[in-house]
Amino acid sequence: MTFNQLVWKMAKGNRGKYLFYYLCNSFAVLFFFMYSTIYFNEAIEAVKVMEGIRDILTIPGVGLVLFTVFFITYAHRIFTRRRKKEFGLLMTLGMSKWDIARLLLLENALIAAASIVTGIVSGMVFSRLIFLLFINITGLGDIPFNLSLEMFIYSIGAYLGIFLISVLITLYLTLTRSLSQNMKSDRVADTIKHRSPAFGLLGIVMVSGSAVLLYCTFSIPSMSQDVGGYLLMSTLGILMGLYVALSQGMSFFMKLARKHKPYYYNELLTLSSLEYKFKQLTAIMLLVTIMSMVTIFYSTTILIISSMGEQQVMDDNPNDLTYIETETKNNISTEELYSILDKEENPVKEHETVNVFAYYEKDPQWEEAYYEYVFIGLSDYNRVAGREETLTSEEYIYLINDVPKYALPDSTYEHGLSFNVEGGKIEYTLKETIVDQIINRTTLIPTSILVISDEEFGKINNALIGNKMKVHIFNFQDWEASEQVTHELNDRLKEYNNTTPPYQSVRLSYSEEEEEYFLQPTSKVMHFNYIKNSSRIMFFVTTFISILFFFGSFILLYLNIFSNMEEGKAKYKKLFKIGISKREIKKLVSKEMSVLFFFAPLLGCGLAFVYIFSFAQDVGGILENPQFLIHFSSISGVYLLIQTVYYFYSRKKMLRELET
Repeated sequence: MTFNQLVWKMAKGNRGKYLFYYLCNSFAVLFFFMYSTIYFNEAIEAVKVMEGIRDILTIPGVGLVLFTVFFITYAHRIFTRRRKKEFGLLMTLGMSKWDIARLLLLENALIAAASIVTGIVSGMVFSRLIFLLFINITGLGDIPFNLSLEMFIYSIGAYLGIFLISVLITLYLTLTRSLSQNMKSDRVADTIKHRSPAFGLLGIVMVSGSAVLLYCTFSIPSMSQDVGGYLLMSTLGILMGLYVALSQGMSFFMKLARKHKPYYYNELLTLSSLEYKFKQLTAIMLLVTIMSMVTIFYSTTILIISSMGEQQVMDDNPNDLTYIETETKNNISTEELYSILDKEENPVKEHETVNVFAYYEKDPQWEEAYYEYVFIGLSDYNRVAGREETLTSEEYIYLINDVPKYALPDSTYEHGLSFNVEGGKIEYTLKETIVDQIINRTTLIPTSILVISDEEFGKINNALIGNKMKVHIFNFQDWEASEQVTHELNDRLKEYNNTTPPYQSVRLSYSEEEEEYFLQPTSKVMHFNYIKNSSRIMFFVTTFISILFFFGSFILLYLNIFSNMEEGKAKYKKLFKIGISKREIKKLVSKEMSVLFFFAPLLGCGLAFVYIFSFAQDVGGILENPQFLIHFSSISGVYLLIQTVYYFYSRKKMLRELET
């Protein structure tokens, strides 16, 4: 028998294992290719509906690669684990370790080649459907579907890189084992090493403590100043605690169960089997927990952002449209301005102008830092804000131009103002601080605005060297119908600005891109469309990754449960011989599978709720925002419902297999 004939006969004899392993690899290539058709489509990035779409797609792409590394490595390990006895037998017949290496390389090369072909071909079919769904859901317009060389290189290269690492690891582990170890591999059980109830309790305490730290990070003001550090610390604590709890938690539970003798002896078989399974499947349970947590958390977050999008737009944009006019930029005539904006079907209801003076004072401690002072006159403020405030020549109002619940006062403006001018000083004392967003924020109109009397505003314009600007404020009959005129105005301002010298600021010089950015109009409808499109994109990407994670966890659990079917049959036959009935065996199998199928997803749901509950403290808590709980319940409910269907299908198949 030739070497190639031997490979073919082994493939026929293990066709079930080969087929499932081949499908796992094809599945990986398929998802890589479908994702790359969106990520590498240049027409998507060229569409200016939303900037940085490719940046948004990068993080899920990294998640896809990391998941595939674990997925393929684990599938490959299970594929080769039950074939060690075959390798030992071949070595007794005279095969050298080099021959075994050739055998592994040849069969894996064939599987990889077949997986790439079927994955790419099926990807070319399904990716067009996924691409059309992406375009329709996100509303990016008429973008053509196309295939590029980058898509094929990324898909094949990423898969082959991960696959080769898995094969090399398997080669090393297989060839370094002795002949006797390979021959006895199917008769050596995985033992429960390092059983430690104390570590199990430690893992539970770490997860609970990290969850409490996460909540405190967003609910205690002093801790919220370093959100990033505490968030990282609590997340790492949860992940490390999860690993310890999943590997040793059942040992701790077993110790507690022993104190209740009736329960312990009634459930002894189930508890001992679960302790073994949790120890054996720690990595899988950890991965499924994290995948379910990430899926539910991000899906819920996207729904929350989408539902709160319109309110956020209203809060951030008190005006339908604003833009900045300087001495040389954006100063088109009023007649031309109205010819663009004032349409019969959607007329301009209100047009206000606010004169602004921006003064920048050098920070003595930092060479390139500046203190920024943005002034407006009292009459402009009262007119726009609808107030009747009064000021003396020595007073000022500190206006925090922000939504009250997000407003953060700056101490720079709370202790009086003093400016050195020719011939002396100009000094003002604070009359009051008002939190009220009256103007859309831009690069040149910040959160902190200083209101002074009209006389002092004229005086300070002449006494200090700064930037003089005018803010145009428009409100329409229907802000949602103002998108077209906003685009027309933006195009006209760009055309005009191209004929004038570059903008000269007292503080800094701006590049053409920066100048174009801060001179463009800020619009309520454009902000709304940006949030809507970003939410749609993130919803699609999250759904894509969620489907990947769900099917991945399905396959990983399936591999673990059904790859040891022969050993399972042997175990239950022995239990049957010592007097356990078939009904009791079915009950035992159902209990064990229900824990394996639902423990990790339920734990993931719980951790996702901890994150959502904690983040909700930033906006008043979950009781003031019941939509958080509604969206979480709907997402987790759908996830667990699908998991329940999957459980009943797998249990039915398991019981049928055990009866044969």
